[in-house]
Amino acid sequence: VRGGEVQVRSYPSSFRGDYSTSGYEYFESLALADHAEEVGMELVKLMDAERCPSGEMDLILTGDQLALQIHESCGHPTELDRVMGTEADMAGTSFLTPDKLGRFMYGSKNVNLVADATVPGGLGTFGYDDEGVKAKRVYLVKEGLFVGYQTSRETAAALNLKESSGGMRADSPLSLPIIRMTNINLLPGGWKAEEIVEDTRDGILMMTNRSWSIDDKRINFQFGTEVGWRIKDGSREALVKNPTYMGVTPRFWGSCDAVSGDDWRMWGTPSCGKGIPGQVMYVGHGCGTARFRRTRVGLI
Repeated sequence: VRGGEVQVRSYPSSFRGDYSTSGYEYFESLALADHAEEVGMELVKLMDAERCPSGEMDLILTGDQLALQIHESCGHPTELDRVMGTEADMAGTSFLTPDKLGRFMYGSKNVNLVADATVPGGLGTFGYDDEGVKAKRVYLVKEGLFVGYQTSRETAAALNLKESSGGMRADSPLSLPIIRMTNINLLPGGWKAEEIVEDTRDGILMMTNRSWSIDDKRINFQFGTEVGWRIKDGSREALVKNPTYMGVTPRFWGSCDAVSGDDWRMWGTPSCGKGIPGQVMYVGHGCGTARFRRTRVGLI
């Protein structure tokens, strides 16, 4: 805090950290002490850093921010109860009407999204959902094409789908099961994270979520992160503070031209809210680093 300005820097992620269905080995893998000095120095530098520039440029998101982007703009809109209007109170409905299934380009060919309740370490990993459906891995988006919803037995039957996606869960024995995300993952691409930076001529890299907002159809969104780096000619030129970006869901994912594989990992979200009365559920998101061309960043 300085002169009324507040900056924050978190590791490994913001808003209560990160979570995994693992043991003490996961805590050890975070190597908290090894990162303490670096994270602390970044926080000090943020106080004197330039503000995030405004305009259109290439945007690189690291996994800790990309996980929330997936959650809000891919996870929630593919929940079929939102599409059918039986869930709207918390976080709204969805723009993904049934006529789009198998026809609508959700993103570029680089975008492959799955709902996977079987991935080791995922916070949304389990054996069977609360309707007795065995945990499974189903595609939501394949090479950019929207190909699947997250469903229950009832909603799957309403669309004449073969079976439920296996995501019906309740947060306690006193709650009714509703469609919940499992682990919504952006599958690894062929890039290395550092190669994406080196291939970017004019852009900005953003890391670690600080704020978010998205409309009740899951189309228009705005995110802020704790820290950003201005990228020039393939190098990190300078730290920038208060970085923000905004977009329209299908345009944003359609601009994705690079997805990494070397830094792919699972991120855990312990407090996904949904329903009235409200329920809170554990969900996960697997991703690495990705680049989005000509994205609006900074203040309008």
